[in-house]
This record gives sequence, C-alpha cells and structure tokens, in this order.
Amino acid sequence: MSSRKKRRAYKQGSEIQKPDPVVARYSNPGILRDLPTDKLTSGLAYQRPVDTKTVDELIRDWDPRLLEPVNISFREGAYNVLDGQHRITCMKKMADGKDVIVPCRIFTGLTYREEAELYALLDKGKKRLSVRESVNAEIESGANPELAEIKRLAEDNGFTWAMDTPTGDAYEIGAVRALISAYRLLGGAAFSRMLYLLANTWHGSPKSVKAVMLSGIALFLKTYETEIDNRTFIQRLSAIEPEEVLRLASVDFSTNRVALRFARVIREKYNGQKRGGRKLPYRFKD
Repeated sequence: MSSRKKRRAYKQGSEIQKPDPVVARYSNPGILRDLPTDKLTSGLAYQRPVDTKTVDELIRDWDPRLLEPVNISFREGAYNVLDGQHRITCMKKMADGKDVIVPCRIFTGLTYREEAELYALLDKGKKRLSVRESVNAEIESGANPELAEIKRLAEDNGFTWAMDTPTGDAYEIGAVRALISAYRLLGGAAFSRMLYLLANTWHGSPKSVKAVMLSGIALFLKTYETEIDNRTFIQRLSAIEPEEVLRLASVDFSTNRVALRFARVIREKYNGQKRGGRKLPYRFKD
C-alpha cells in the first residue's frame, strides 16, 4: 500500500472513532407512588391554610387528565404534604369525605427546614402564595437571614409578627411589606429602636403598628435619627392616640407619599405645642 493510501485510511479511521456528543440526562429525585389520604399529614406551620373557595373551583373545573402528583416529604415515619393540600381536599370532598388513593411524588431525606424551603419554591413557581404566606414559608425554612432577623428583633421588643390572619391583639404586627421595608430603610439597630419606641409609646396598640404608621415612623427616624431623644418621643407621642395620628395624616392632601404624611404628623407632635425648646427642623425631601 502506498503512503498516500495509508494516510487516507488513517484519516477515515479517525473520523469513525470520534465520540458521540454527551447528552445530559435530567430526572426528578422524587419517587412516584400511590398513597391513601389517611396516611398523609398536612397543615404544617409553613403551609398556607386550605381555602374553601379554591377547593370549590377545583371541583367545578375538575379534569382527571390534568391531575399532577401530590408532592410529599417522608420524614420520621410521616408523609408530609408539601404541595397538594387543595387537591387532596378536593378529591376527598368529591368522595363524600372518604379517604381516597392519590398519586404522590415522595421525597426523602429532607429536614423540616428543607421541607419549608421546597414548599416555598414549589408554590413560588406557580405564583400562588401571597406575600404573607411566602414570607412565612421562608422564615420556617430558615433560608432567609434577613427575615429571620426581622422576626427576632420584633420578638425581642415584645411583638409577634403575625403570619396567620391577624387577630387584632396588642403587640401583634400584621404588616409584612411595611415591616420589611422599615428594616431595609433603617438597618438592624435603628429598626429595633423603632420597635422599642412603638412598644413604650402606645403599648402595642393594633393601630400603632398598621403599615402606614410603620412607614411613617421609619421615615421619621431615618430623617432625624441622631437628633431624636427616646424619652421625649415617648412622652410627647403617648399624649396622642394612634387614631389621631391616622386622622391627621389622612387629611394631608399636599403629597401622595403616605409615609411622608405620617412622618410629618409625628414630627409635629414630637416638637410639641409649647414655645421655646429645641425643635426638629423640617428636613423631609418632598
């Protein structure tokens, strides 16, 4: 064989030996299995409560072809429902309240916090959680240090950050976005100071911790942080009820910024009505 033929043969052989391109393989780690509903545990702290209206809508539009497996976490001998409480309730209601067999996707090896995190991720992908429900799930999972810090500081100052439907009890904060925004505006130390002032001025009155009040006080503290005296704030602001602050802010039509309306009222009351003495100058950015 000539050298020319040898080179051609080698070249052809090298083309044949080229490896096939790698094809990625994806799979879900859960195991598919049918389980009776009496074996399933739901209603954990990180879950949103079952909404009867949603259940009725599922029954009205029921199509078995669209039924997806219920996501389950098998932990410490219990099958905990991560995602699918409404579907389970729907199927049981259609069976006159009797237990039924449902398709499940079972995850193993998850801790409670990992369950809460996966629950939040599953529902976030479907965009079904409210802000309150999403924050609650993230707090339970421990995956969000900022939210954990907000909750800790609230509790350190005697408040409860209500993740369920607020009851209207004293020292219960139902605002979610406003509390998070106040923390981000002020930082940890000033945020804790805000809660201290609220607790000692109005003693946890439900109206003193409404979202608009929180936003106003946060703006006031941010603007005058180093000039405010805690004792003076408590003494002067406790002389006025939270309802009066709400009323005065509601009749201020000079700005559309709600936080600014309330911050203005708080500054006015902090300065007091008596002549003389050091007053806080107007420094808000309108």
